[in-house]
Amino acid sequence: MSMDDNGGWNAGPADTSTETTADGDSTTEQVGFLERLWQSITGILIGLALVAATVWGIFWNEGRAIGTTRALNEGAGVTVTVPATRVDPANEGKLVHVSGDLRSNGTLADADFGISSTAVRLVRKVEMYQWKEEQRTETRSNAGGSQTRTTTYEYSRVWSDRPIDSSRFRRRDGHENPAMPVTGRSQTAPNATLGAFRAESRVIGLFGSGSEQKLEVTDAQLTAFQRRLGAQARLNDGGVYVGYDAASPVIGDIRITYTLLPEGAATVVARQVGQGFGPYQASNGREVFLGEMGAKSAQELYKHAHEANNILTWILRAVALLVMWIGFNLILRPFVVLADVIPLLGSAMAAGAGIVALALTLVVALPTFAIAWFWHRPVLSIVLIVAGLAGAYGLKLLGERRRAAAPRPAVAPAPTGLGGQQAWPPQAAAPQGWQQQQAPAPQGWGQPAPQQPSGFLNVPQGLRPGQQ
Repeated sequence: MSMDDNGGWNAGPADTSTETTADGDSTTEQVGFLERLWQSITGILIGLALVAATVWGIFWNEGRAIGTTRALNEGAGVTVTVPATRVDPANEGKLVHVSGDLRSNGTLADADFGISSTAVRLVRKVEMYQWKEEQRTETRSNAGGSQTRTTTYEYSRVWSDRPIDSSRFRRRDGHENPAMPVTGRSQTAPNATLGAFRAESRVIGLFGSGSEQKLEVTDAQLTAFQRRLGAQARLNDGGVYVGYDAASPVIGDIRITYTLLPEGAATVVARQVGQGFGPYQASNGREVFLGEMGAKSAQELYKHAHEANNILTWILRAVALLVMWIGFNLILRPFVVLADVIPLLGSAMAAGAGIVALALTLVVALPTFAIAWFWHRPVLSIVLIVAGLAGAYGLKLLGERRRAAAPRPAVAPAPTGLGGQQAWPPQAAAPQGWQQQQAPAPQGWGQPAPQQPSGFLNVPQGLRPGQQ
């Protein structure tokens, strides 16, 4: 099946053209209506999988967050503060809080370049100036449902601590990256101690990079870099730069810097295992294993752990909502493709599908969050539900009482006629000079005179204008 370029019914291979520019390549591809429709239909399965995975992920994340909170609360209740000067066998297997001096008991050295220091951790960071490929795709809908997709491949120069494989670039000529002659590495002190306790690598790993300090390379140490990397190696900003000009780098230039975790005060909350530490397993299976640089109380470490847990929980919640929204967009995609036979209608349908996908995301995700909370915290969920219903009922009663106590507006009495009956419609007033008199009722009549129709004057017989 085929049609002209703008017809869009071509189900065969897409037409592709390539344009080379100074900054990169630009590839234009024609995708027919049937191909787009088939891609959108297969995308439904991906969308359903994303929605299902997100529902499972919400349950997992809420369970993880609640489990971590319970483990931290349990740990805070059983933590024992012990001195760092002595390892007491009586505390074996207990969750202990230890604050003392972290020592390396040796020297860490980078054997490749002869850099050494008395530190608990030594990190060598190596970056190379390389080509990086980035692609950007723009789409344009055509009448008949076809689509023109233009993918632009752009190349930029960046510093990267990992080698970028230029052999996979679309345009490799002029964008080749050389191999990195040296890479980064990290090493920890094998005999480190925290007071009288051993501090193994997993304990040192608790102390993040935020506590590291920069180690500057000296002139005496530069010789080793020149022997390994050539005469272009020179000192620059406390590190080593391999290249002609650090202010104008070229592809293949290298810069090497060092950081270290210094000795000093440190705090650990962990399970005492022999002469060292290990993770403490709470009753729900979660682990408690905390550490920070500096002399800190156990309460501070638990507070920071709760904060980190809350931040991670909200990040994962936001990711779940985004993934579910993408999934519903994929499910609704066939309707957009069908409407895109008329490009203007397709654009409106795409915007509407995004709004519908957002609504479906909220409709599905919010009850899922509630069910997950009810699943993992049934007692608290029931209390919140009862409190919400009680609050709604209280607001309802308050509104009813206010309406009952509000003063009612006064109602004017209706005009009455003869005998206390309402005179309707009201009688017209007699002209000036005329006197309205009531004729005497015949003897034996007790009823009032019948009411005259609207617009008639009740004048006795024989009465003339001006008579009294």
